[in-house]
Amino acid sequence: MDSYQLKIFCMVTQLQSFSKAAKIMHMSQPAVSTHVKNLEEYYRGQLFERTPHGVTLTKAGDTFYVYAKRILELQDEMEQQLEAVLLRENNHMVVAASTTIGNVSLPCTIYLFKEEHPEVTIRLDIANSEEVIRKIMADEADIGVVETYTDSPDLAAIPVTSDELLLIVPMDHPRTGDTFPLKEFLHHPIILREDGSGSRKILAAALERHGYSVNDLNVIAEMSTIDAIKSAVEAGLGGAVVPKLTVRKEAYLKTLSVMQIEDLPMPLTYHIVYPAHKSMSSPVKRFIKFLTNPDENFFC
Repeated sequence: MDSYQLKIFCMVTQLQSFSKAAKIMHMSQPAVSTHVKNLEEYYRGQLFERTPHGVTLTKAGDTFYVYAKRILELQDEMEQQLEAVLLRENNHMVVAASTTIGNVSLPCTIYLFKEEHPEVTIRLDIANSEEVIRKIMADEADIGVVETYTDSPDLAAIPVTSDELLLIVPMDHPRTGDTFPLKEFLHHPIILREDGSGSRKILAAALERHGYSVNDLNVIAEMSTIDAIKSAVEAGLGGAVVPKLTVRKEAYLKTLSVMQIEDLPMPLTYHIVYPAHKSMSSPVKRFIKFLTNPDENFFC
């Protein structure tokens, strides 16, 4: 028995005629009769009463008809749901990004990608680097964009653009120029990113190379978003170490003073990360190719 036989059976039942059912289904009458006969042989019982005026259902046929309709309705529902799921999978992707690049560059990048591929739907989830990696590993996102990640055989990574961490202070800060002494930085009031942040890890690693740790800093607050940190610095609450990419506008408008910390270089590279052993959909592949095109700079 297959669904096609069920459709034939239901059509014969509704029309009460083998010949009418054959015409509607573009089949020969003997072919329709053969399918019904095969069903009757399979279930070892008669499903139709043949009369000179057509066919009617037997008691067994009545029962069979009830379930045949339910099976066909369930199959239609399954096919509709499956089509919807496959449509989402084939034209939908979830991009998880660390706070730094997710709030600054990726929205513009996605806009440019959508201009070339309007059929693709992209959801951007913004979190710190650790949470982005967790989303990738838990299959909650197709790809991630982060500034730091832990090497893992389960992850593949592609570098896409470089940046550096710089110190920001209010414009009326007494220290002027392009550099800030490390010793002075250690005592300066600092607003720090939360645990799990890629920027915080890079800062911690740079300090460790000089024999210091984050605990040696004069941390007055921890904040989880770049916008909150910039607002706090502009208000004169302290300084902060942030990626250069996030303060280009403020540096240009001179609403924040941006400096390098002497003897404390903090380069960083943003990477696309994705599951190493999972096949990617075509839209995801196109998005990665878009981001990594060496002839363009789509991080705007």
